[in-house]
Amino acid sequence: MRPTHAFRLTVLFVAACGPARSSAPEPARCGPSVPETAQHPLAVPPSALAGEYELVQIQTQPSGGSASRGRLHLSPLDSSTKAGTAGGAVRDLSGWLEPAREDSSTEPGRLVAVLAGQRLRIGPTVSLSGAIHHLEITAVGPEGFWGWWKADRGLALTETPDSRILPDPAGYFCALRIEG
Repeated sequence: MRPTHAFRLTVLFVAACGPARSSAPEPARCGPSVPETAQHPLAVPPSALAGEYELVQIQTQPSGGSASRGRLHLSPLDSSTKAGTAGGAVRDLSGWLEPAREDSSTEPGRLVAVLAGQRLRIGPTVSLSGAIHHLEITAVGPEGFWGWWKADRGLALTETPDSRILPDPAGYFCALRIEG
């Protein structure tokens, strides 16, 4: 017996479920995964991270999708700087981050960068004041290093119109070596 009626197949595509993304696309070179050649950061001495990098930070909270970029420079400490840290915080490398000109989320000029072990602090100063980004390095490879970051805004809070307090900005990052 042959069917006497036909049916139509309707395909429904779900475009996205989740927070709205900004108009800036997520950089293809800096996804949340790392290359197979990457190692745990404890397997690589911090001094091996000295050099020039393109630092890309992808924000995932409180809203996702925005990216900030800059040129990161890390160099070994000179002997007088090392002597000044005796008995204080251990620092392996120091340097600066120059945010990209199109990045409106940061103030113009260089920010201080200090690497201690697998933790990189970036901010206007290395003090405990707010507006500092803490980057936790979770993987290191010949191409650079990767991990997650969280902003420490000090006493500042972000509040929504309905009086909800939002979490501090956070996300993942990659620092890709600039060959020069």
